[in-house]
Amino acid sequence: MIRRNHASIIVRTCKKCKTAIDERSLHDYCPDCYRIIDEVFEKIRAYLKEYPGGTAFEIELETGIPYHVVNNFVRDGRLVEIENSFINIECKRCGCLLLSANHKYCPRCRDEIQKEMELAKEQLQPSPTIKEKAKMHLQVVRKDRK
Repeated sequence: MIRRNHASIIVRTCKKCKTAIDERSLHDYCPDCYRIIDEVFEKIRAYLKEYPGGTAFEIELETGIPYHVVNNFVRDGRLVEIENSFINIECKRCGCLLLSANHKYCPRCRDEIQKEMELAKEQLQPSPTIKEKAKMHLQVVRKDRK
């Protein structure tokens, strides 16, 4: 945003926090806000590198970054939206519709499966009391004690 004050000096403000920024700045954000925006973009980029062709809704479900933020990156030209023809894929566990072909389970089912796996690991590990009871000892018979 560009404003003119009393003496006709051009003052730019950050789009996000409205603090004054240098008029020669390349970005419309202050350095702090730009760093945060860049971190969010890198998180989206890392997700898309692992799951190419992900949708904005899927990115929101998986990373927690709101749908409108992803769409802002598309509008700014930092992301390119690709037509997704895999819209009618169902979760293999509960049957709800998934938003892409990158996953076989919905986020809720994946969390439940992860918890079940951790519980199974805990149950398979022997308890410390069993280890103490299951010790073997070797009886040594000395020849001189007969």
